Amino acid sequence: MNNLKNKTIALFFGGRSPEHEISINSAKTVYPLLNQLFFKVYLIYVNTQGNFFIVNCDSKLKIDNTYSIENKIKTRNEISFIANKGIYLNNIKLQLDLAFILIHGNEGEDGKLQGLLDIMNIKYTGANSTSSGICIYKELTRNILISNNINTIDTIVVDSKDKIPNLETIKKKLSNDLFIKSETTGSSIGINALVNPSFDEFFKAINYSFKYSKRVLIQPLLKDIKEVEVAILEKEDHTLIAAGPGLVIKKNMSDILSYDKKYGNVDSATINTEIIKDKKLIELLQNQAKQIFKYLNLSGYSRIDFFIYKDKIYLNEVNTIPGMTSKSHFPLLLERENISLIDALAKISKVALK
Repeated sequence: MNNLKNKTIALFFGGRSPEHEISINSAKTVYPLLNQLFFKVYLIYVNTQGNFFIVNCDSKLKIDNTYSIENKIKTRNEISFIANKGIYLNNIKLQLDLAFILIHGNEGEDGKLQGLLDIMNIKYTGANSTSSGICIYKELTRNILISNNINTIDTIVVDSKDKIPNLETIKKKLSNDLFIKSETTGSSIGINALVNPSFDEFFKAINYSFKYSKRVLIQPLLKDIKEVEVAILEKEDHTLIAAGPGLVIKKNMSDILSYDKKYGNVDSATINTEIIKDKKLIELLQNQAKQIFKYLNLSGYSRIDFFIYKDKIYLNEVNTIPGMTSKSHFPLLLERENISLIDALAKISKVALK
């Protein structure tokens, strides 16, 4: 970790996506650890209107060492981006070695912020702008992985510009019971599970998902399905650590993993890394997660989510910026491999700097 001690990093958090609060909570966990690793850490907060502020320093970029992240962040110093030059506050350039992106969903996980930082010639953690942009679109990701012989759930895509397809035709192709989700949101936002729905129920669910994405995915609602996750961490020599798998545990295992159940205080989901004991299954899940990471040209880290249905493995989705709150599954999966979060942050940062 010592070679990070002379480096300056900016932690980007917040954002305009529905996962704004999760990003803040992730930053609360990560910020003190980055302070241990780096010489200087700037906190760059993106509010729900999309404005960028440095919140832990004064107008001359002097760090406030007593700053503590709260959920209601008081904006302080709005910053400017100048193409090919960098980030500025009051005509003073931030001398940054690295940006740590901790904004989930739109404008953080979708390649837009990565592209902006590319234009600024600032290195950043995680996947590049192209891979990030692909992975936020679940159907694009699915098609790439199908071509690489990765099992995925059968899906029908509905574009907001198109007519909603005939419900009976969809039921014949998929199932009487349907799972509806928006394409570009994570953390179980914009989803609905429908048991033999009427057209009105189906129509309402589709339009609900359209609130979050321009395309909606329709899949069969599979019963007795297991949700399994694997964390991937890249080392400086570019070899990959696969941590897990962990089985997602819910109060009612037949429930879909909604946002409230994933992050709420009541009936929230947890992950258990001890239940799956079949060595062949563990190896298969770990190897497939590594393959997916490589197929999608990812970097640094990610969380790969799977379904197990009738003893067959299916990709669920790829998270290029997984949550890092106290309840988040990524750091809990790393614990299985005896990797602390601070060690993981050091590895992620070193890979990004290289």
